[in-house]
Order: sequence, then structure tokens, then C-alpha cells
Amino acid sequence: MYRFSKRQGGVIRSGMGELKELLALAEAAAAEAGAALKAHRAEWSVIEAEHGREVKIDADKRAEAMILAALERAAPFPVISEEAGWVRAGVADYVWAVDPLDGSVNYLRGYPHCAVSIALLRAGEPVLGVVDCFLLGERFTGIAGAGAWLNGAPIGVSGIAEPAAGILQTGIPSRASGASMRAFESRLSTWRKVRMIGSAASALAYVAAGRAEAYRESGSMIWDVAAGCALVKAAGGAFRIEGAGLDQPLEVAAGNGRVALPD
Repeated sequence: MYRFSKRQGGVIRSGMGELKELLALAEAAAAEAGAALKAHRAEWSVIEAEHGREVKIDADKRAEAMILAALERAAPFPVISEEAGWVRAGVADYVWAVDPLDGSVNYLRGYPHCAVSIALLRAGEPVLGVVDCFLLGERFTGIAGAGAWLNGAPIGVSGIAEPAAGILQTGIPSRASGASMRAFESRLSTWRKVRMIGSAASALAYVAAGRAEAYRESGSMIWDVAAGCALVKAAGGAFRIEGAGLDQPLEVAAGNGRVALPD
């Protein structure tokens, strides 16, 4: 079982070496789940429920069980996960945020933009993340303040400074209202190109890797975006997360630190 070694004023403080150990743990858990999702896509692609445009499939719960077991064995902080909700909920400095399969419809259809997403939050802010795009063989990892990597090679955000020259990653607001749709439409005209790939975790990882300049979405949940936001920060960018709580819908923006974060 993992133990933090440093305490100040009753609050646990982690050193960079300790965060690297936790990143290795998260990466191993994501890799195991991603390999299983890839190997068992045919038999795990069973739709269990449909909610509007969203679907829940057998793969979500199977991958989540694997990840939660790995985290419980090694670093049993509270977890907020897409399928299970809160696990070991309580007041804590550190919380895991887990999306066992971000992009379930993509996974069902063989569209490769889907991912296992695991993040560690400190005081509610993402500090490390893993986004394993298992169908593409791309695993993004990062720690804010230490760097970000794609399959072990360093990555960084792009140098583009003007939206008119850049790419925005976004999605149709999942809880669309008249105001959110008007804001969404306004963004479309600002950027050179707009991409909607159906996986928030993958989209944010692409910002971290310099493939796009910004990300903006309304109605995301923390498990959708925490790992990707940590990657963007680790790669030299910035993010903004606004909402009433970790288990409530959020307004999320991220970017390369050169373009203004999208409103």
C-alpha cells in the first residue's frame, strides 16, 4: 500500500518522486484496462443502457473494475468514477478521477478516438494524468511541473498564438441550452478549424501534444477531463475548470498558454 511521507500542518504534501510513483501506478492500471478493452472489444460491446446520445456498455464496467482494484491495492485514495460514482468518499487531499472508457460510442463503432483516463486530483485540481488511446497505440502521461510524454517521448503544446490559425477541440454541449448552443456556435467562427472527435480525454491529450491549440466544452464531468487537463498543464499549457463540485457538470477550457482560453 502506498504511503505519503511528508506532512505539513496536517495536510499531506507529495514530493515529485512520490507523484512519479503514483503516475507509474496509474499508467500500469490504464495499460492493463486498455489492453483488455482492445482484446475483448467484440464480446464487451454489449449495450446495457442508453441515455440520450450516451450509451453504457459492458466494457465500461469491466474496465472500471480492473482499474479500481489496482488503485485500491496500491493507493486507496477516494475515487470518483464514471460508472461507480464515489468510492471511499470523504474529505481527502487526494482523489482519483477515473473514466474507464471515454468515448463508448466510438469504441462500439470501431472509431479509434476512445481512451482509458485516470487522473489524480490534489485539493480538487488535476496534478497528474494518463490517457491511454489503446486502439491507436498511444499512451499520454504527465505530471504538472515535471513534463508530459507520449509513449515515453516528451511532448509539448504548440506555439500558435492566434485562434484564426489554430484548431479548437470541442463537443456539442451534453446538457445543451439555448445559451450554451449560442456560445458553441460563436466559437465555431473564431478558429481556423474545429474538431469534435467524441472523446474529451483524447481531445485534451491532443492539445498537450501540440496537435490542437485549445479545448472547450460545457457539461463535462471531472472524470472526462481531469487526466487531459493535467496533461495540458504538464505540457506547458493551462486549463480552467468551473463548477459546483466534483460530481457536478463543469465548464472546462484548456489551451496552449498562448491563445486565450475559450469562453
